[in-house]
Amino acid sequence: MKNFIDKAVVMLFSSLLILNVFSGSYRVIMLFLLVTAASFTSFLRMLGGKGILANRILTVLIGICTVFFTDAIVFLPIAAYEMYLDRLYPAGLVLVAGFLRFCTGEGFEGNLLHLSMVSVCVYLVAETLLAVYLAHNTQQLLKFETENKKIRDEGEIKKETLRKQNRNLMEEQDKSISAAQLAERNRIAREIHDNVGHMLSRSILQVGAMMVVHKNEPVGEELKGLRETLDTAMNNIRESVHDIRDEAISLSSALEEIVEPLRESYKVSFEFDADEAEISKDVKYAGINIVKEAVSNIIKYSRNECVDVRFIEHPSMYQIIVHDYADRRDVALTDQENYEKDTGKKKRKESPLIKTEAGSGEGMGLENIKTRAEKLGGNATFTKDNGFRVFVRIPKQNL
Repeated sequence: MKNFIDKAVVMLFSSLLILNVFSGSYRVIMLFLLVTAASFTSFLRMLGGKGILANRILTVLIGICTVFFTDAIVFLPIAAYEMYLDRLYPAGLVLVAGFLRFCTGEGFEGNLLHLSMVSVCVYLVAETLLAVYLAHNTQQLLKFETENKKIRDEGEIKKETLRKQNRNLMEEQDKSISAAQLAERNRIAREIHDNVGHMLSRSILQVGAMMVVHKNEPVGEELKGLRETLDTAMNNIRESVHDIRDEAISLSSALEEIVEPLRESYKVSFEFDADEAEISKDVKYAGINIVKEAVSNIIKYSRNECVDVRFIEHPSMYQIIVHDYADRRDVALTDQENYEKDTGKKKRKESPLIKTEAGSGEGMGLENIKTRAEKLGGNATFTKDNGFRVFVRIPKQNL
């Protein structure tokens, strides 16, 4: 926008010069050419890239015109403005040559209606200096605007970085608080179980012994009532301890602990993507035991190099995936390999990845995984493509 304002000011002064130098229809033509040259150079500069290159070529051509056609000297301020913006200092010598030729009066066809030659030369010099000043001022302004935008963008980036860091800190604080709460719940549950629970158990045994000793005495009925009260208290404490422990289970932490031993011998990729607050205790226990069975199977029988363990929540179900595989597919241990000939026929060997029981096609570990999944309305499938893969699906609607 500043560029257009500058061009308008330069065109205004150039137009005044044209009105005082030329007359008749030639005046109109020169005004038209002035407006066209100023507008077209600005348009080319707006295009950028090749447009700026075309603008430079056009500016140099205007400068050449001032040398061979001295009437074109009125375009000197416009050409000087564009040359300064592009720092075309060598090309500026062409403008100087055109100006000197004009000052000698050689080839000039204007009639200088109201001005002398000296006045026109002084006017051109002043207008050219004004154009150069406007170009310099515009460039500085654009430079400041660019720097301000850069500073503003950097500020926004830093603000966003700080926001992310604050969110991360808050999440870490929440995790720390949650971990502390879970640890405290476990401690309370352990204290109740170890202290109060043992004391109640001892009291129940003592009352039971007294009931045997005083079986036929009147106090026997009172001891029976005391025994029932103690039994009820013991059951309530057990339920409370179980509830506290169920709430204190961190599924992600438990799965991490199960997977940790694999890291010594395998390249492990662990992913947990679920909202623990929404996972029921049955799914938590099932997930822990399923992954434990699969990991145990890998440690005992797999000779592959990589292991993926994933617990992923979907809108309608939970997925549990445990997959051991080799780095290269051509060296993967699959159940389709290791054939040997037997009386002209191919006989399959038992897969080293699956522990099988006598008379059964699947090991007890895999059967336990199936049973736990089916108990929650889900299913478990096992594939033997590039290693061994356990895939368990547990629907939410049945929970």
